[in-house]
Amino acid sequence: MQVETKQTCEKMATLKEKSETNLGSALALTKSEETCLSSVHCSYYSCYQLILYYLDKEFAYDENKRKAEYDQYVRTLNGGKRLGSHEYWIKEFMNRISKSGHAGNSFLINSNIRSLKEARVEADYQEIDFTKKQTDTIYDKARDTIKLINKSFGL
Repeated sequence: MQVETKQTCEKMATLKEKSETNLGSALALTKSEETCLSSVHCSYYSCYQLILYYLDKEFAYDENKRKAEYDQYVRTLNGGKRLGSHEYWIKEFMNRISKSGHAGNSFLINSNIRSLKEARVEADYQEIDFTKKQTDTIYDKARDTIKLINKSFGL
């Protein structure tokens, strides 16, 4: 009798490590037409995870503080139109880097991350196809955005 072994991801990865992994996955997934849509997803998340990483590292957040702040934001709206959590944290990140002296490339970072998010929503939820050229362009935009974000913090 053969016993099944359960493989798990034992190592607790940081958001920065997850960002790097997603960017690598995005590149690998651009190699095949069958996985191009997943590449778009990974390209966006690589940038979003890096934003969360820097919110935590540079602006004294952590997962619990982010959750509490977002929950408080939602409670204070009294039924008004709210930002989704991604939009909220992207906006918060952009506000904070703009006020902290890390603003050098903030307009381009903001533009790129919004474009990547739009592509990710299309890839994940709409019946739309992306060409290999489009997914390569999206991957390049994610890679360049990550470089800009890291450069904003001296890396």
